[in-house]
Amino acid sequence: MSILKVFTEVLRFLKDDALKTIRSHPEGGEFTASDFTWVMTVPESLTDFRKQFMKEAAAQAGLVTDATKDKLMFVLESEAALTWCLKLQPDGFITQNHSRDSQDQPAGAAEPDTSWNDPAGGQEVVQFTVKPEETKVLLETQRDGKRYLVVDCGDERSHFTVHEVLEGGALKLHEAFGIYCGGKHVDGKFQQFLIEIFSDKVWNEYEQNFPNEVQKMMYDFSRLKQVDEDVQISCPGNLVMLAQKQKEIQIDDGSIRISREKLKTFYDKSLQEITNKLREILNKNLNIGFIVLVGGLAESQILRQHITDQFGRQYKVLCPLRPQEAILKGAVELGRNPEMVEPQRKRPAWFRCWS
Repeated sequence: MSILKVFTEVLRFLKDDALKTIRSHPEGGEFTASDFTWVMTVPESLTDFRKQFMKEAAAQAGLVTDATKDKLMFVLESEAALTWCLKLQPDGFITQNHSRDSQDQPAGAAEPDTSWNDPAGGQEVVQFTVKPEETKVLLETQRDGKRYLVVDCGDERSHFTVHEVLEGGALKLHEAFGIYCGGKHVDGKFQQFLIEIFSDKVWNEYEQNFPNEVQKMMYDFSRLKQVDEDVQISCPGNLVMLAQKQKEIQIDDGSIRISREKLKTFYDKSLQEITNKLREILNKNLNIGFIVLVGGLAESQILRQHITDQFGRQYKVLCPLRPQEAILKGAVELGRNPEMVEPQRKRPAWFRCWS
C-alpha cells in the first residue's frame, strides 16, 4: 500500500468520524465536509514536496474539492501551541499547586478533570519558579518585547522555534531548529531495560508472537513515564512463560518494578540533547524571555523539572496543562482567527492549501 493511500484513508476516517459525531448530536444537523474549515498542523521543517503530498491526500480523502479548496488550512505546530498558551488564564499552566482535579482547563475557567491516561498525582511534584498569579503578567509580552522559545517535545523529534508577538497580537516566526531525540528514544531505553531482564532471544520471540501485548506494555509505560517516582508495570503472563523456558526468572506479583533513579536514566540522552540545543539557541542573543514546553514528552515531570533547573533562573519556563493537546486546541483557534499569525506574504512558512 502506498504512503499516499495510507494518509488518504487516515484522513478519510477522521473526516467521516468527525461528521458522524456531529450528526449524532441532537442539534448536529446534516453537515457535509464542505461546511467546515479543515485545519492540519505541520512541523516547521515541512518541505514543498510533503506539502503537496498532504494537499493531495486531503483532496482524495474528501476534505475539500476544487470549489472548496480555500477551506483547507495548514498551520505550524509551534504557532498553534503558542496561540493556545497565550489565551490561557494563570491556572492553565502546570505548577506545584495543581492537583489532578484542576486539569484540562480551557482558555478561561477551569473544567472538571477528563483525564483517561494520567497516573494519580501526575502533575503535583514539579517545582516551577513561576507562581500561578504571576503567569498572566508574564505572558503580556507587549510590555518588554521578549520572545518565546517554543519547545515541542514530540515522539520522533523535538522542535525548537522562536516567536515574537507583534503589535496587535499576531505571531512572527524567527528561527526554527530540530533534533532527533523525542519520546520514542525514552521508550527505546525502556525496551532495552526489558531486554536486559529477559534477554534478546526471549524479547524477540515475544515481539514476534504477541505484538498486541508489546503495544499495550509500551502504552502503559507512556503513562508511567510522566511521573518522577518509583513505578511498576504489569508483566504479561506470556512474557513470563517465554522467559521461564529460557532461564530461571522470578516475577513477583506479576509486576516489573522500576526505581525512580532507573526511570530517570531512560531520559539521559534526550535531556542532554534538548539541553544542548536550548543553550545553543539561547546563546544567539535572540531576546528570548520565555521557554514554553509542549508536546507529549512535556507531560513528563522529569523533563519539566530538568529544564526548569537548568534555565529557570534566567528564563520563565512555562508548560500548559495537557501540553500534548495545546497544538490541537491552538489549531482550532488559528482556524477561526487566521489573522493571529503574520500574513502569508511576509512569511510563507504559514500557508493555506493551493497557495
